[in-house]
Amino acid sequence: MDFKIEDFISHKKSMLIAPAGYGKTYTIAECVAMGDGKSLILTHTNAGVAALKNRLKTKGVPSAKYHIETISGYAQKYIKAYIPADKIPQQDQNSKYYPFIIKTATSLFKNEVIGSIVRSSYNRMFVDEYQDCTISQHALILQLSNYLNTHILGDPMQGIFNFSVDDPIVDLEDDAIIGTFATHKYELNTPWRWINSGEAELGEQLKLLRSEL
Repeated sequence: MDFKIEDFISHKKSMLIAPAGYGKTYTIAECVAMGDGKSLILTHTNAGVAALKNRLKTKGVPSAKYHIETISGYAQKYIKAYIPADKIPQQDQNSKYYPFIIKTATSLFKNEVIGSIVRSSYNRMFVDEYQDCTISQHALILQLSNYLNTHILGDPMQGIFNFSVDDPIVDLEDDAIIGTFATHKYELNTPWRWINSGEAELGEQLKLLRSEL
Protein backbone atom coordinates (compact mmCIF):
# COMPACT_ATOMS: atom_id res chain seq x y z
CA MET A 1 0.00 0.00 0.00
CA ASP A 2 1.40 3.41 -0.97
CA PHE A 3 2.35 5.46 2.06
CA LYS A 4 0.73 8.80 2.82
CA ILE A 5 0.91 10.22 6.30
CA GLU A 6 -2.69 11.41 6.13
CA ASP A 7 -3.87 7.87 5.39
CA PHE A 8 -1.60 6.24 7.96
CA ILE A 9 -2.88 8.29 10.89
CA SER A 10 -6.51 8.29 9.72
CA HIS A 11 -7.07 4.64 10.69
CA LYS A 12 -7.87 3.37 14.17
CA LYS A 13 -5.06 0.84 13.73
CA SER A 14 -2.26 0.84 11.17
CA MET A 15 1.30 -0.40 10.76
CA LEU A 16 4.35 0.81 8.90
CA ILE A 17 7.24 -1.43 7.85
CA ALA A 18 10.34 0.76 7.74
CA PRO A 19 13.90 -0.60 7.43
CA ALA A 20 16.76 1.20 9.18
CA GLY A 21 17.70 4.36 7.31
CA TYR A 22 14.41 4.67 5.44
CA GLY A 23 13.04 7.59 7.45
CA LYS A 24 10.99 5.98 10.22
CA THR A 25 11.93 8.49 12.93
CA TYR A 26 11.36 11.35 10.49
CA THR A 27 7.94 9.88 9.64
CA ILE A 28 6.93 9.73 13.30
CA ALA A 29 7.86 13.41 13.67
CA GLU A 30 5.82 14.26 10.56
CA CYS A 31 2.82 12.31 11.89
CA VAL A 32 2.93 14.05 15.25
CA ALA A 33 3.28 17.47 13.64
CA MET A 34 0.36 16.81 11.31
CA GLY A 35 -1.95 15.16 13.83
CA ASP A 36 -4.45 16.92 16.07
CA GLY A 37 -4.06 16.94 19.82
CA LYS A 38 -1.33 15.17 21.77
CA SER A 39 0.39 11.92 20.77
CA LEU A 40 1.75 9.22 23.06
CA ILE A 41 4.97 7.74 21.61
CA LEU A 42 6.32 4.52 23.09
CA THR A 43 9.56 2.72 22.33
CA HIS A 44 11.88 0.25 24.07
CA THR A 45 15.04 2.01 25.21
CA ASN A 46 16.13 5.34 26.66
CA ALA A 47 18.36 5.75 23.60
CA GLY A 48 15.27 5.39 21.42
CA VAL A 49 13.44 7.99 23.51
CA ALA A 50 16.36 10.39 23.11
CA ALA A 51 16.51 9.89 19.33
CA LEU A 52 12.81 10.57 18.95
CA LYS A 53 12.93 13.66 21.15
CA ASN A 54 15.86 15.00 19.17
CA ARG A 55 14.06 14.47 15.85
CA LEU A 56 10.87 16.16 17.07
CA LYS A 57 12.86 19.05 18.52
CA THR A 58 14.84 19.45 15.28
CA LYS A 59 11.59 19.55 13.33
CA GLY A 60 10.24 22.21 15.69
CA VAL A 61 7.26 20.19 16.91
CA PRO A 62 5.96 21.80 20.13
CA SER A 63 6.54 19.57 23.17
CA ALA A 64 2.88 20.00 24.10
CA LYS A 65 1.98 17.83 21.09
CA TYR A 66 3.67 14.66 22.34
CA HIS A 67 4.87 12.57 25.24
CA ILE A 68 7.66 10.01 24.69
CA GLU A 69 8.45 7.17 27.04
CA THR A 70 9.60 3.57 27.10
CA ILE A 71 6.86 0.96 27.23
CA SER A 72 8.10 -0.21 30.62
CA GLY A 73 8.36 3.35 31.93
CA TYR A 74 4.79 4.13 30.89
CA ALA A 75 3.51 0.94 32.53
CA GLN A 76 5.47 1.67 35.72
CA LYS A 77 3.67 4.97 36.29
CA TYR A 78 0.32 3.21 36.52
CA ILE A 79 1.68 0.36 38.64
CA LYS A 80 3.12 2.82 41.18
CA ALA A 81 -0.12 4.82 41.19
CA TYR A 82 -2.56 1.94 41.67
CA ILE A 83 -0.70 -1.07 43.11
CA PRO A 84 0.47 -1.16 46.77
CA ALA A 85 4.27 -1.03 46.99
CA ASP A 86 4.43 -4.27 48.99
CA LYS A 87 2.76 -6.12 46.11
CA ILE A 88 5.39 -5.05 43.55
CA PRO A 89 8.59 -7.13 43.13
CA GLN A 90 11.86 -5.37 43.85
CA GLN A 91 13.19 -3.56 40.78
CA ASP A 92 16.56 -5.31 41.01
CA GLN A 93 14.75 -8.61 40.42
CA ASN A 94 14.52 -8.14 36.65
CA SER A 95 13.12 -11.59 35.92
CA LYS A 96 10.15 -10.89 38.18
CA TYR A 97 9.81 -7.11 38.13
CA TYR A 98 9.39 -6.35 34.43
CA PRO A 99 6.99 -9.23 33.61
CA PHE A 100 4.92 -8.13 36.62
CA ILE A 101 4.91 -4.49 35.46
CA ILE A 102 3.74 -5.30 31.92
CA LYS A 103 1.13 -7.93 32.78
CA THR A 104 -0.31 -6.02 35.72
CA ALA A 105 -0.48 -2.77 33.74
CA THR A 106 -2.34 -4.62 30.98
CA SER A 107 -4.93 -5.69 33.56
CA LEU A 108 -5.17 -2.17 34.95
CA PHE A 109 -5.83 -0.75 31.49
CA LYS A 110 -8.89 -2.99 31.22
CA ASN A 111 -10.51 -0.79 33.85
CA GLU A 112 -12.70 1.76 32.06
CA VAL A 113 -11.90 4.50 34.60
CA ILE A 114 -8.18 4.15 33.94
CA GLY A 115 -8.93 3.86 30.25
CA SER A 116 -10.75 7.18 30.38
CA ILE A 117 -7.59 8.79 31.79
CA VAL A 118 -5.60 7.48 28.82
CA ARG A 119 -8.27 8.61 26.38
CA SER A 120 -8.47 12.11 27.83
CA SER A 121 -4.66 12.49 27.84
CA TYR A 122 -3.88 11.63 24.21
CA ASN A 123 -5.44 11.54 20.75
CA ARG A 124 -3.31 8.74 19.33
CA MET A 125 -0.39 6.45 20.04
CA PHE A 126 2.72 5.49 18.07
CA VAL A 127 4.82 2.47 19.05
CA ASP A 128 8.32 2.43 17.56
CA GLU A 129 10.59 -0.60 16.99
CA TYR A 130 7.59 -2.89 17.21
CA GLN A 131 9.63 -5.89 16.09
CA ASP A 132 11.20 -5.80 19.57
CA CYS A 133 7.85 -6.09 21.38
CA THR A 134 7.24 -9.29 23.29
CA ILE A 135 3.87 -11.00 23.22
CA SER A 136 3.03 -9.56 26.65
CA GLN A 137 3.97 -6.03 25.53
CA HIS A 138 1.83 -6.57 22.42
CA ALA A 139 -1.09 -7.46 24.70
CA LEU A 140 -0.56 -4.20 26.59
CA ILE A 141 -0.52 -2.18 23.36
CA LEU A 142 -3.67 -3.93 22.16
CA GLN A 143 -5.41 -2.96 25.38
CA LEU A 144 -4.35 0.67 25.02
CA SER A 145 -5.55 0.62 21.41
CA ASN A 146 -9.09 0.30 22.75
CA TYR A 147 -8.75 3.92 23.87
CA LEU A 148 -6.43 5.48 21.28
CA ASN A 149 -5.90 5.30 17.54
CA THR A 150 -2.71 3.25 17.42
CA HIS A 151 0.04 3.14 14.81
CA ILE A 152 2.90 0.65 15.06
CA LEU A 153 6.23 0.92 13.25
CA GLY A 154 8.98 -1.64 12.81
CA ASP A 155 10.94 -3.97 10.59
CA PRO A 156 10.54 -7.77 10.85
CA MET A 157 14.10 -8.25 9.58
CA GLN A 158 15.44 -6.50 12.69
CA GLY A 159 13.50 -8.62 15.16
CA ILE A 160 15.23 -10.75 17.80
CA PHE A 161 13.36 -14.06 17.63
CA ASN A 162 13.23 -16.56 20.52
CA PHE A 163 14.46 -13.90 22.94
CA SER A 164 12.49 -15.59 25.73
CA VAL A 165 10.75 -18.94 25.76
CA ASP A 166 8.13 -17.63 28.18
CA ASP A 167 7.54 -14.32 26.40
CA PRO A 168 8.74 -14.48 22.78
CA ILE A 169 9.13 -11.56 20.40
CA VAL A 170 6.06 -10.71 18.34
CA ASP A 171 6.13 -11.73 14.67
CA LEU A 172 5.18 -8.72 12.53
CA GLU A 173 4.52 -11.01 9.58
CA ASP A 174 1.96 -13.15 11.42
CA ASP A 175 -1.44 -11.59 10.76
CA ALA A 176 -3.02 -13.86 13.35
CA ILE A 177 -0.93 -12.09 16.00
CA ILE A 178 -0.83 -8.59 14.52
CA GLY A 179 -4.55 -8.68 13.82
CA THR A 180 -6.30 -5.62 12.42
CA PHE A 181 -3.07 -3.58 12.33
CA ALA A 182 -2.21 -5.59 9.21
CA THR A 183 -5.41 -4.43 7.48
CA HIS A 184 -3.78 -1.02 6.95
CA LYS A 185 -0.16 -1.94 6.31
CA TYR A 186 2.28 0.48 4.66
CA GLU A 187 5.97 0.38 3.75
CA LEU A 188 8.74 2.92 3.29
CA ASN A 189 10.77 2.08 0.19
CA THR A 190 13.41 4.81 -0.16
CA PRO A 191 16.84 4.39 1.55
CA TRP A 192 17.15 8.06 2.52
CA ARG A 193 20.15 7.58 4.84
CA TRP A 194 22.34 6.48 1.95
CA ILE A 195 20.89 8.91 -0.57
CA ASN A 196 21.48 11.84 1.80
CA SER A 197 25.06 10.69 2.46
CA GLY A 198 25.84 10.47 -1.26
CA GLU A 199 25.77 6.66 -1.34
CA ALA A 200 22.56 6.11 -3.28
CA GLU A 201 24.00 3.11 -5.14
CA LEU A 202 24.88 1.39 -1.86
CA GLY A 203 21.35 2.04 -0.64
CA GLU A 204 19.91 0.37 -3.73
CA GLN A 205 22.23 -2.62 -3.30
CA LEU A 206 21.13 -3.06 0.29
CA LYS A 207 17.53 -2.75 -0.81
CA LEU A 208 18.12 -5.56 -3.34
CA LEU A 209 19.71 -7.73 -0.65
CA ARG A 210 16.66 -7.22 1.58
CA SER A 211 14.36 -8.37 -1.20
CA GLU A 212 16.50 -11.48 -1.74
CA LEU A 213 16.46 -12.28 1.97
